[in-house]
Amino acid sequence: MEQVTIKNDVLAIKVALLGAEVQEVKSLKDNFSYIWYADAKYWGRHAPVLFPFIGRSYENKYLIDGKEYNMKQHGFLRDQVFKIVDKQKNKLVLQHSATEGTKLVYPYSYTVTITYTLEDTYLHINYDIDNNDAKDMYYSFGFHPGFNLNSDLSNYSLQFEPKLNSLPTLLVEPNPFRNGKIADTQLQNGKLELNYPMLDNGVKIYDISDIRTVSLISCRDAHQVTEDIADFPYLAVWSPENKKAPFLCVEPFRGLPDQYGKTIDIKDKLGEQHIAANSNDQFTVSLNFIYKND
Repeated sequence: MEQVTIKNDVLAIKVALLGAEVQEVKSLKDNFSYIWYADAKYWGRHAPVLFPFIGRSYENKYLIDGKEYNMKQHGFLRDQVFKIVDKQKNKLVLQHSATEGTKLVYPYSYTVTITYTLEDTYLHINYDIDNNDAKDMYYSFGFHPGFNLNSDLSNYSLQFEPKLNSLPTLLVEPNPFRNGKIADTQLQNGKLELNYPMLDNGVKIYDISDIRTVSLISCRDAHQVTEDIADFPYLAVWSPENKKAPFLCVEPFRGLPDQYGKTIDIKDKLGEQHIAANSNDQFTVSLNFIYKND
């Protein structure tokens, strides 16, 4: 599938037209690649865009006004081909609109426009979702980037700003469904220490309503990634279970996977987003790729 490259003096970015997926973020200073290589031994994707669902629907089904529809895990946008709307040296605009095929499983007329802009060490990603229907539209949206690790996960941590003492955690059981319970995850001055065992039972999902940024940092790696996630209410942290994979996904979500045992109407899903008829939503995630030896 065709890739498009944009760059500035610091970073070079490759984006696939399939799913508008960021497939590489490379430092031009030391040639380090920040985004996971998509080795299928662990996980065969890089940084997919999730829409119109996040996670798995119970029995892969959901309802709209009582009518049942099928929906695969993480929706279908990651497998749709985008068109190029604009291409500049440091900017790329991609777009996808509903088709007759997508309407069979998601009966809404929508347009998703994604703008990638490089600014110094930052990659700004703006999402614009248009509801072209004369009826309200419900959806979930997520960004699922995998970041390469240079050593064992136990050498890494997540630093949240502002520095809270705990984060509400939406418990997952059985994986990948929620069980409807919430617990607090303790932080040390806003820092969450990481290790593989904490992820071996499945994804962690945090309520980040009061969080502005999260940084993936390591005492043994000069490379750091900071995500500005102020437009997202939830954050998922995942690495393939029991594989000790050399990457970590730090995923801002606008929406949630289903609670186990319940097939529910889309408008009743916890965390579901809503766009009025003939209106739109806009939100942004910014990634700062830092090389601390500079």
